[in-house]
Amino acid sequence: MKKLWQKDYAQDKFVEAYCFEDTIALDNNLISQDALGSIAHAKMLEAMGILSTTEFIQLKQGLLEVIELANKGKFVVQSGDEDVHTKIENHLIAKLGEVGKKLHTGRSRNDQVLVDLRLYTKDSLFALADQCLALVHGFIQFAIKYELVLMPGYTHMQKAMPSSIGMWAGSFAESLLDDLEILKCSLKINDQSPLGSGAAYGVSLPIDRELTTKLLGFEKVQNNSLYAQVSRGKSHFIVLHALSQIMLTLSRFAEDLLLFTTSEFNFFSVDESFCTGSSIMPQKKNFDAMEYLRGRAHKVLGSEHTVASVISGLPSGYNADFGETKSPFFESIGIVGNTLKLCSPALQAITPNVEVLQSACTKEVFATHTAFLLVKQGMPFREAYKTIGLSLETLPTYDPKEIIEASSHTGGLGNLQLKKVKKEAELVATWWKKEQKKYSNIVKQLEEL
Repeated sequence: MKKLWQKDYAQDKFVEAYCFEDTIALDNNLISQDALGSIAHAKMLEAMGILSTTEFIQLKQGLLEVIELANKGKFVVQSGDEDVHTKIENHLIAKLGEVGKKLHTGRSRNDQVLVDLRLYTKDSLFALADQCLALVHGFIQFAIKYELVLMPGYTHMQKAMPSSIGMWAGSFAESLLDDLEILKCSLKINDQSPLGSGAAYGVSLPIDRELTTKLLGFEKVQNNSLYAQVSRGKSHFIVLHALSQIMLTLSRFAEDLLLFTTSEFNFFSVDESFCTGSSIMPQKKNFDAMEYLRGRAHKVLGSEHTVASVISGLPSGYNADFGETKSPFFESIGIVGNTLKLCSPALQAITPNVEVLQSACTKEVFATHTAFLLVKQGMPFREAYKTIGLSLETLPTYDPKEIIEASSHTGGLGNLQLKKVKKEAELVATWWKKEQKKYSNIVKQLEEL
């Protein structure tokens, strides 16, 4: 297929393959975004008088047809197409002739791919936020159900103080809510329109960047044309940082489950449907999914580092190195989406072994509580600490209810404020749903221009 930049010479086939083969299939993720961005750009060209109304309608219909064909699997970017932009433009030229040749007026493939990636990111973040919020809800419900079930709390991998299933599960809900704040921040930084920045230095035409920004539903124009271009890897890095936070939370969940479902701990039972077996040991039931999760967390962390490494030290202006950020970016979005999808049923697949958990709360975990009882009688804490430390063998056994009620401060065993956390999660969900609906309306309006 003829390249958009091709003149009177042919490109070396090996050079072409080296530059594009590894990532060209990824452009199939950007077909609808490229078409929508092109509709907005065409509308702006119509407003400028470069396109007639008839020409705009022809281009819009052609671009909507591309989306429809792609949804049916009949429009595929493949080897030899160079990229999604070339594929779509050549398709329009073949279909519409001279009209198709006008579409690229006032833009570069540089700002075109930036728009595609920004729209793809927005779609992806909305989907990930939905999955994340569903998991938050799952952890809150799990915490409420088992709020009063004591379990040992650990520091330095040794029994430390009483914890509870409610505290354990609730910690993941609150961690994910923090992760969603970081995801929200990455969405806001992503929500800037680079369209019109050209190849980094603008164009010598009176284009209306504010119009295309409005049509595409971006919060604002990304003002400086040069910064719009060099922000490509930076915006990916910011999103990957948010994704890394989610994976750090989920990898802790996975590690806890792998530890707490061993026969030595036996704090939780796992539904057999979530387990794999061994080819040599008949008795084995392995919670493999959590091990894969733990490993894939490192892949996302590695992608964040890869993108930072690629963009570190690049000079101002567009550099082809930016293309190397696409693969780890797409892969990480896929990993995080699948991991969130895994964790909700995984949470439902575990059941606390209440008697085992209670038996595991051996006397030493109540040492600090016993010291605090002496403090309540007027003994200085340091003296109470020493007294209990020298008589650990005489520690009494306590009623779990007493232990829970004694920790009544905010966030303590007896005051986890799970209803408040649930309300906070609902407010967060409302914000994401509002933004998602706003963007869905923008897409609908674009299609109906």
